[in-house]
Amino acid sequence: MTETTEPAKSHAGSMLTSAAVLFVLLRLLAVAHYDWHTAFALLHTLDLDDAPGLFLGTFMADPRISSVLLIVALPFTVAYLQATRVDRSRMRFAGTLLLVVLVALLISHVKTYHYWWVPAGAAALAAVLVLLERAHRHPRLRDPIAFVLHRSGASTVIAALVVAAVVATPWVPLERVETTSGTHEYYVVDTPPGFLKVLEAETREFRILRADDVRSREELTDH
Repeated sequence: MTETTEPAKSHAGSMLTSAAVLFVLLRLLAVAHYDWHTAFALLHTLDLDDAPGLFLGTFMADPRISSVLLIVALPFTVAYLQATRVDRSRMRFAGTLLLVVLVALLISHVKTYHYWWVPAGAAALAAVLVLLERAHRHPRLRDPIAFVLHRSGASTVIAALVVAAVVATPWVPLERVETTSGTHEYYVVDTPPGFLKVLEAETREFRILRADDVRSREELTDH
């Protein structure tokens, strides 16, 4: 049993690592508007400690993307918990934890953007899933739900890579930075001692500013 499970775990770990590397690469290219030199410059602003912020910032940076993800993820997470309600394993605990996080994100999302259609859309999709489950008893008619649930891991990875490739908003807030030469809007991607590494909001030009030249920084919440 060990001989068969260990290679499977190793293969799954390798695939997950490859997907993570591809995610970061696609994210850098998208933020740089697929300019090779800018993406290369951004690469050197990241380290291992930035990984959580990079992943979470990707899905929180664009409210349109986060809205769609919440509408889809919430009902299917509930459907997953329903499908595994007799299972007391770790996977069910993870699903419950994910549901709690998604609900918290939904509350924060609605409070911030006032997108009341997001919970309405999630409720509508949940109702469709319930109707499909209750009204259609033939196994073949339940295949679409089962297909997504049984392949949730692959579906999640594919969705994450698609989002990484299309979301051009960086994983850090937009700031209005006043310097000795004027005021500009930048994404501050790194702050090494004495310098600010920034990405110009419109042109996505990568620049390095001297900290002594910066007079003020103001985070812009509406952009």
